[in-house]
Amino acid sequence: MNNKVVNLLSQMVDIESVTGNEKEIGNFLFGLLEDYGYRVSRQTVTQNRFNILAVKGKPRVLFCTHMDTVAPHIQFSSEGELLRGRGTCDAKGSMAAMIMAGEKLAAVGREDIGYLFVAGEETNSDGAKMAAELGLETEYIILGEPTGNRVVSAQKGTLVFRVDVRGIAGHSALPSSGRSAVHKMAEVLNQWLETDWGSDPLRGETTLNIGTVSGGTAPNVIAPACKAQGIFRISTSVQEVKDKMKEGIAEDNDVSIDILSSSEPLNLEEVPGLENTVVSFGSDAPYLTALGKVVMCGPGSIKFAHSDDEQVTVPELLEGIEAYCRIASVL
Repeated sequence: MNNKVVNLLSQMVDIESVTGNEKEIGNFLFGLLEDYGYRVSRQTVTQNRFNILAVKGKPRVLFCTHMDTVAPHIQFSSEGELLRGRGTCDAKGSMAAMIMAGEKLAAVGREDIGYLFVAGEETNSDGAKMAAELGLETEYIILGEPTGNRVVSAQKGTLVFRVDVRGIAGHSALPSSGRSAVHKMAEVLNQWLETDWGSDPLRGETTLNIGTVSGGTAPNVIAPACKAQGIFRISTSVQEVKDKMKEGIAEDNDVSIDILSSSEPLNLEEVPGLENTVVSFGSDAPYLTALGKVVMCGPGSIKFAHSDDEQVTVPELLEGIEAYCRIASVL
C-alpha cells in the first residue's frame, strides 16, 4: 500500500492542474477510475474544464475533493517519507488516499461508494457549484482537505472583496492641485485593520488579509486611482462584515466596494471516535451540502498548503486511508 499510494500521488502531482487547467488531471482520473471498474462521467464546468463523477451502484457516500491547485506548479520530489510538490497536501494527497480507501472498501464488498472530483476550488468553487446541480441522492460527502486527518466540526466563512478609490491627478509639489487615491486607500485600509470584526466561541475571531494593493502613476504625481483586494475569514456572519465595511465610507463617492464571493460560517458533520478540529480556511463544503451531509477530513497540514514547501508524509497518507475507511464504515 505504501508504494501504491506514493506512486499514485507522484503521478497526479506531476500533472500540472493550476485552476483553469484541470483537463489533463481530469482525463487521468477518468481513465484510472474506469480501470477500477467505475462508471465514470464528465460534467462540464467551462470549456475544457469538467468535474469527474465515478460510481458503481447507487452512491450513498461520495469521496470528494478538488483537482485544481494554486500556481506555480511544483514537480513531485521525495526525501525518505517526506513527499513534496504542488498538491501533495492540497488536495491531491486527499485524492490519492481516497482512491486507495475506495479500493479497500470495494475489496470487502462496498458498492455504495463513489467519487466526485471537482474543478475550481482555489478560485470561485465553480466546479462544486456545478456539481450541486447533479441531483444525486447521496447521504454523505467525505470532503478532502488538509486537516491533519482530523474531522472538521466547523469552518469559518469567507468574503473576498475589491475596493476601488478614485482621486484626481496633480503635481505632488502642490497637494491642493489633486486628491490622492492612495492616501484615501490607506485611510480606509487602516480603519479596517483596526476594526473589531467580531468573534465566535467556536471559530474564534474574524480576520482580515489585504492581499494586493496597487495604484498611482509616479512618485511625483498625486495618485488618481488605487485598488486593493483582500479576504475575510468570518466567524460570525457575512452580513455583519458587510455592514462594518461600509461604516464611515458609505457616503464617500470616491470609494466603491465590490464583493467578489462570500460564504457563511458552516457547521459540519462529526464522526464518533475521531478527533475534531475547527478550521479557518474556506472549502467547497458550503456548495456540496446540496448533495449530502459533509464530513471534512484529509492528510497533511494547511500550514504547508500554497507554499513553496508544500508537503505531506507517507505516514499521513496511510493514516488518511484508514481514516477514510473508518468514516465510510461508520456513516
